[in-house]
Amino acid sequence: MAVGAVMNYRFASLTPDDEPAIVFHLLSLDAEDRALRFGSHTADATLLAYAQGLNYNRDVVEGAWDSGRLVGFAHLAVHPEGGYPVGELGLSIMAGYRNRRIGSHLIQRALQRARRFRLTKMYVHYMRRNLAMTRLVRRFDPVIAYDGDEAQACVQVLPREQSIYTEIHRGGHDGRLEVFKRLPRHKPRGHVLLVHGAGGDGWQWRGVMADLAEAGYAAHALSLSGHGRSAAAAPSYRQYAGDVRSVLDGLPEDTRLVGHSMGGYLVQRELARADRPAAVLLAPVPPDVPRDQELASLLAGLAGKRTREVVTSVLDTAESVAVERISTPVSLISGDRDRVMPVPWMRATARRYRAPWTRLAAGHNLPVVAGVSAPVLAGLRL
Repeated sequence: MAVGAVMNYRFASLTPDDEPAIVFHLLSLDAEDRALRFGSHTADATLLAYAQGLNYNRDVVEGAWDSGRLVGFAHLAVHPEGGYPVGELGLSIMAGYRNRRIGSHLIQRALQRARRFRLTKMYVHYMRRNLAMTRLVRRFDPVIAYDGDEAQACVQVLPREQSIYTEIHRGGHDGRLEVFKRLPRHKPRGHVLLVHGAGGDGWQWRGVMADLAEAGYAAHALSLSGHGRSAAAAPSYRQYAGDVRSVLDGLPEDTRLVGHSMGGYLVQRELARADRPAAVLLAPVPPDVPRDQELASLLAGLAGKRTREVVTSVLDTAESVAVERISTPVSLISGDRDRVMPVPWMRATARRYRAPWTRLAAGHNLPVVAGVSAPVLAGLRL
């Protein structure tokens, strides 16, 4: 088949909305394909649980489509190694679609996103009898180690100095919070704490953190309890506010704050408690917390049952923000295609704070939007 033939298929990053297609793809694999993909016999129930547990915020999840069918699936599961992020790649191609360069193209896409995610390495574990995978991974100049019937290929992605360090912060109500840290090359000019929204984690801020470090600032991003690799906890405002304060207690008093969505609400409540040099709110929950039909509209725009449960638990009993107590300079960023925090809500929020307001051609997940760092840096007065 000609090299250009791979473009007959549609390649795209996958989202929670694609879960049914992922499940169908995995269940279509026969016993041998499942063993080659997962290293052992894998029951249907295990495949279903695997698909339902995919972390679209942290991991790289790529697919190849043909006429609405997911025919190729690549999952780069991200985890820390020595404090720095690495990924482990799994790949499956449906029978009838092999030897068409779909696998090679999916790995190339995964590597491109691994660089954007600032991973340091990509690992591929596979059975030595999997000759197709053996040929495929060798195209990417890996270091290969063998252990009996198994092989592990390691592809270098980025040096550690270009990546983001992860540490476990001993604080919060349960004593274990995941905190990502990106430091500048020289002594920091200041510190910034970034707070994610419901269903996200600190890893979402990786691009913004890199740009903050480039500007000379130490960037810190926590994963709230029950998110990322932080300790599990029942969602509540009190829990999450305690998480934020626990991390802030270990940072200088002049630390600037950035918050997205529900994290933007947490930042507003923190600003009402203590002044900061500056703060930036990205598509935040408005200071007058949505109720009734407005809350229902907000929830309808969110992806994922767990995310909706978290937001409901926090906002059902949340107090409105005492804006009159806030003297910190606040800036606002929102997306014109945001179905969760629509433009009229953001316009009203900007007026409440008399805040500079930047509107991007984007949806709700602003921390990962290209170009968001510039208005964040401007809003922090950096």
